[in-house]
Amino acid sequence: MRTTGFSKTVLNSRGMISAEFLFSLVLCAGLCIVLFSLNFTLSMAEVAQYIAYSAARAHAAGHVDQDKQIELGRIKFDQLKNNSILKPLFNNPDGGWFQLGNIEIKGGGTQDTFEGDYPSIVDASGIKRAPHVGARFKFTARLLDLKIPFLGNTTDDSGNGGFSANITAFLIREPTQSECWDLQVKPRYSAILDLDSRYKLLGAAGENKYVPMEDNGC
Repeated sequence: MRTTGFSKTVLNSRGMISAEFLFSLVLCAGLCIVLFSLNFTLSMAEVAQYIAYSAARAHAAGHVDQDKQIELGRIKFDQLKNNSILKPLFNNPDGGWFQLGNIEIKGGGTQDTFEGDYPSIVDASGIKRAPHVGARFKFTARLLDLKIPFLGNTTDDSGNGGFSANITAFLIREPTQSECWDLQVKPRYSAILDLDSRYKLLGAAGENKYVPMEDNGC
C-alpha cells in the first residue's frame, strides 16, 4: 500500500523517547519535591514538639502563684520561637514554610484543663490518674501546600495554609507557694498550735515568725 506524506508523519516514531524522558523527568522531580517537603515537615514537627515540651517544663516548675507559672511558660515559648535560627521558619512575618499558633497553657487548679479535648485515663477504681495539663499550640505546615505538575494539588483547597495539627506537651505542674501555704502549711501550723499553748511562743501573734521550708512546705 502506498502511503502519503501525512501518513509517513503519523507513523514516524522518532523522538518519542525524548518526550517520554521529559515526562518522566518532570514526574520524578515532582515526587522528589513531595518527599523532601514531607521529610522536612516531619523534622520540623519534632522541633515544634521540643518547643512545646520546653514551654510545659517551664510552666511546671513551682513558683509564687499559678499566673507566674503560666507567664514563664509563655516566655520560654516566645524565646524559642524567636530564636535567630528558628525564626525564619516558624515566625516569619512574610509567611514562612511553617507557622506556630498562639500557645495555650492550662495547669488545672483555678485554671482550666485540656480534659474536654482528650479522653481521660481512669484506673480500675474509677479515679482519673493523668490530668491533662500543660501546653498546646497549632503547628501549620505551609510547605505541604503544593501544586505538583501531572500530580495536582496536595490539598483540596490550595492556599488555605497547608496541613495543621495540635502539638501538645502534658506535664503535671508543681504546687505553687501560695497553694502550699493555703492548703498545707497554714492548716498544719494551726493544728500544731492547737496541740499545746507552748508552741505559741514562736511569735507574738503565733504565726508571725513562721518561716516556710525551701520546698514551700509541700
